[in-house]
Amino acid sequence: MPRKLIMCGNHPVLAFEYDPESGRACSSGEVLDPMRLPLEFTMHGKSALYAKRIDEWWKSRAIPSTRDGIRRVLESLGAASTGELLDRTYGLSLSDQYWVRRENDPVEWKDINFFDNPFDEALGEILLTSYSSSHDISLNAPDVSTGGDLPKRWTIDKVTGSRLLVKSGRTGQEPMNEVIASKLCSRLGVPSVRYSLARSGNRLVCTCADMLSNHEELVSAWQVLQSVKTVNGLNTHDQWIRAAIGFGADGRAVRDATDDWLVIDYLMRNTDRHYNNFGLIRDVETLAVRPAPIYDTGASLWSGEIDVDGRDWFAKPFYSATGRPSALRQLKLVEDWDRFDLDALSDWPDEAAHELSRMRMFALERLDAIRDQLAKRVKMIRGIRDGKAYRVPRAIHDTTNLPEPNPDVDPDGIHGMDVPNLGI
Repeated sequence: MPRKLIMCGNHPVLAFEYDPESGRACSSGEVLDPMRLPLEFTMHGKSALYAKRIDEWWKSRAIPSTRDGIRRVLESLGAASTGELLDRTYGLSLSDQYWVRRENDPVEWKDINFFDNPFDEALGEILLTSYSSSHDISLNAPDVSTGGDLPKRWTIDKVTGSRLLVKSGRTGQEPMNEVIASKLCSRLGVPSVRYSLARSGNRLVCTCADMLSNHEELVSAWQVLQSVKTVNGLNTHDQWIRAAIGFGADGRAVRDATDDWLVIDYLMRNTDRHYNNFGLIRDVETLAVRPAPIYDTGASLWSGEIDVDGRDWFAKPFYSATGRPSALRQLKLVEDWDRFDLDALSDWPDEAAHELSRMRMFALERLDAIRDQLAKRVKMIRGIRDGKAYRVPRAIHDTTNLPEPNPDVDPDGIHGMDVPNLGI
């Protein structure tokens, strides 16, 4: 039977037999580079390398079938599923260095990777705006293997050549939230992805440069945690720290990075810091590991919620103490408050409210309520830093299945905003 190779950059990692008709793996394969084997092939500290698992790993690289706009793309290309789109490509991504080729295919990484080579943007245009200026849709695009449900696309900055991720949202507020979170991180000296506002047609979006170089990969906390054996009696926070150190990260650096997003998420009221929204960055050549900067903070500042209130909310991804998991309880996990200059937050609630006001989609009363709640959060974390007792409110807000706003005026929130137009 013919064989395929799972590659990591220039490195052959796994050779496996496959069915030419179905494309499915027929064997567990031959491990060629165990150090660069995808973590999904290890479960709870034991090998999970078998044919079905190889197929599952491959399918997991496809754009989610729940992505906004994907149905139109599938119809345009005559494809039955997002997995079929992936099967027509090498599975290249701008989030890691993995790709798959036939064993007898002479193609080389340097000639096809999206970090260094141009790619087609028509597919991304449709996914973001439901419109494309091109009648031909090429699958030579990183969007085929970009995860997440919210509208997004990759583009190349025409001046710098940098790879830019363009993100939208469902409520219209998410792009501004990313920018506000970026500025908050700057105030506190916290490493983060830097987002900027832009227009894409009639839509407000945010853009950011790829956090990875052409020899790095993003490894999510979920990938790391599912690969190691759980230690009985160890809380979820410490499980994460232990697993990250075992993967090669510096313990102090991981603890500091975790403290960073615990503090930022509480201030921003981020409700979506799940295990795929933080992680590590690994150099695939040297295998050196470092914490990823903070990214994906769009589900914040009561976005998509009707009421702006001070109720605590269900924590993601971990918590301490007894009782129901909550974001406030998670703050007990912060190890070193001295690293944060909380005096830099004195006027931050005003800045955040001002930034939101630029969207022209909120009533003044809602902006005032957001400002007041953010001021209370600043006061709360100062009290925690100073060792003052604090009480977790009884009411905990479950943010699942919340209705989305439907503003009647300026639904995209961009009229009058001085932001660059991407021209797409």
